[in-house]
Amino acid sequence: MDPLYAIFEQHLYNFQDSDSDRKTFVGNIVNEYLSFLRRKSIAIPRSLEAAIVEELAEQVNVMLTKKIYGCLSIEEFSKNQPRTRKRRARQRYQRIAG
Repeated sequence: MDPLYAIFEQHLYNFQDSDSDRKTFVGNIVNEYLSFLRRKSIAIPRSLEAAIVEELAEQVNVMLTKKIYGCLSIEEFSKNQPRTRKRRARQRYQRIAG
């Protein structure tokens, strides 16, 4: 399981902040993924950090667009998901969160 995707799913299926915009939502996922990498002792050179954050944000944005296609908001998508999907996402997230 890709850790970025597991973090993305956890945030998506447990979306709480209806005042949050897309940029903030994506930024929170990228920040958590970078924290995950640091916990795993994966170093990111300072000179490449901005480019990596930009690329990760682009990837998360694409995942979000594909995942919520047909819904008007993240909140609408999250509310219409079955509990089993949310539970599976939480289990995947817990595996990487350790």
